[in-house]
Amino acid sequence: MLESINHFLFSYYGLDWAAAVFMFLSMHRLGIHKKDGFIFAAAASICWVAFNIIAHSAPGAVANVIIAIMALRSLSTWNKTHPNQTPPKPTES
Repeated sequence: MLESINHFLFSYYGLDWAAAVFMFLSMHRLGIHKKDGFIFAAAASICWVAFNIIAHSAPGAVANVIIAIMALRSLSTWNKTHPNQTPPKPTES
């Protein structure tokens, strides 16, 4: 029983769990306007690439390589679009 649970949870070496955690961190950090969220998104995509390779899913691996590249590009352009790196202030209606 314990072996089947372990196989269910870690049959992909924990890559799926790591990818999920990195993606949640990414969403949280980007939601509070922190550029390190793009690093977490890239890390999640790299974990998903490894997961998809193990799962023999070429489209998943290719898609996540593209997503990782997009996240790193967004990180590199962050300072151009957010020079002061402070979150926007709410406006009064």
